[in-house]
Amino acid sequence: MVTSLATYSQKTDLSTVNTVKPKPGQKMAFEAAYKIHVAKFHKTDEKMSVYEILSGEYAGYYHIINAGRSYADFDKERPDAAAHSLDLDKTFFPLLDKTMNGTYRWIDSCSMRSDVAADSYVVTVRHLKQTLNQVDYRRELARGVKINMLMTDPFFTNLSFNFFDQLWDGSDQVTVTIRNLKDGFKSLEPNYYGPANTNSPSFRTEYEKAYGGTAWDDRVKLLDGAVEKTEQYIMKFRKDLSSQ
Repeated sequence: MVTSLATYSQKTDLSTVNTVKPKPGQKMAFEAAYKIHVAKFHKTDEKMSVYEILSGEYAGYYHIINAGRSYADFDKERPDAAAHSLDLDKTFFPLLDKTMNGTYRWIDSCSMRSDVAADSYVVTVRHLKQTLNQVDYRRELARGVKINMLMTDPFFTNLSFNFFDQLWDGSDQVTVTIRNLKDGFKSLEPNYYGPANTNSPSFRTEYEKAYGGTAWDDRVKLLDGAVEKTEQYIMKFRKDLSSQ
């Protein structure tokens, strides 16, 4: 999901995400069963990518993702739908303790170096306040990306993330930012990419140069009051469980 969506057109920027947790003591059985299911039903159409959550409230869960979809795909039905569903009922669902589903839209303007390849990630989920002006919020996120691209500190020149809006989420408006760790989790160490560039201008300086001091004050006020709740965790790509 996070390394390939940048190559899709705006008509195929949707991802469906099934988040599942195996029953206690069934982790290995779940993985074995899902490998067989993917080999049977997801080698050509509906290719699936699987990510394992390693920390936080959802440690032990998996994201099973079908990316590169369009709205028209929701009108389609698999020619082998009955066999596919039966296989899930027999081999997949009995091994699960919990499952959640969602659909997400990738936002190009709020993503940064979205084509960077990685197998390790930091995921930040933000639940936005209902009173938030969504247009102004997206505008500030996009401005932030543009300013970050001007930064010359090693951290910023290696920063890569993808931004997603959850669709059909009702009053609980959710965004997801997935930071791509191209060098793995070790790159989370302080100063992994070297010391800060003392000649690099600050984010605020570059922002005010581009948009003005009043816009900076408005940005701070908007972003300080935008989020109701934040969740964060790390995850890794499970190639062995994904479509080959």
